[in-house]
Amino acid sequence: MSHQHRSYPNPYKSRLQERIEPGQTLTVKGRAYSSADVFTINFVRGPDFENGDKIFHISVRFSQKKVILNTKEHGNWGKEEIHKNHLKQGEKFDIRIRAHDQRFQVFINNEEFCTYNHRAPLSAIDHFSVEGDCELEHIHWGGRYYPVPFESGISGGLSPGRRVTIYGIVEKKPSEFKINLKKANGDIAYHFNPRWSAKKVVRNSNVGGWGNEEREGGFPFEKNHIFDIEIANEQYSIQTFVNGDQFCSFAHRTDPHGITGIEVVGDIELIGIVVD
Repeated sequence: MSHQHRSYPNPYKSRLQERIEPGQTLTVKGRAYSSADVFTINFVRGPDFENGDKIFHISVRFSQKKVILNTKEHGNWGKEEIHKNHLKQGEKFDIRIRAHDQRFQVFINNEEFCTYNHRAPLSAIDHFSVEGDCELEHIHWGGRYYPVPFESGISGGLSPGRRVTIYGIVEKKPSEFKINLKKANGDIAYHFNPRWSAKKVVRNSNVGGWGNEEREGGFPFEKNHIFDIEIANEQYSIQTFVNGDQFCSFAHRTDPHGITGIEVVGDIELIGIVVD
């Protein structure tokens, strides 16, 4: 879950430990080779990656400048769905595939790219693979449908050395959203508040009252785009990364060992929270 990339094998082939549930998202981050022709992402039925049913197949093709979506069942491919490929050879990519009851929702580089209606049940998928002309830097599977506002305790607390990553999608007409790291007594140790009207991200704490706002830095959020925010608790400060890039540092105003809960409110769809 870290912003620190590791290397993954290619081809990457994995068995899903649990059945796919609507609301879950597969995230694949990497870099296309400078001479890349094609790479593929496949949701597969059974362990036969070569010949088995491909419940959902994404083929990113550079020479053809196309992204092909399809399903293969009982040895036969269905009708291709063809989209324009905006990815470039040699450049980084971020592809996220979110499962819903009736369709997949595909995001490329944080923007919704297309949807694909299911041609076979989600429950048929028990393996997935990524292979072809790319380096793989990050693969993650998880999430669910969350209510917003959302509030939860953090098991074991968010002590220094731990981090929480929030995955979300900004709504089409946002005003603001807030992420609050809370203490057992209700104090807010860290308040992270992107505001569209000011195009600023306000940081603060509320320990018996609101403190001084911090507003430095840019505004890395866009309407209708997917994002991930990683908040790392360190000994002297809270470090925040947005879409893998360091965004801000917030000096602790209260005991860094006392954070026990998280709250998310505002104009986003929440799709994942991971603490590690």
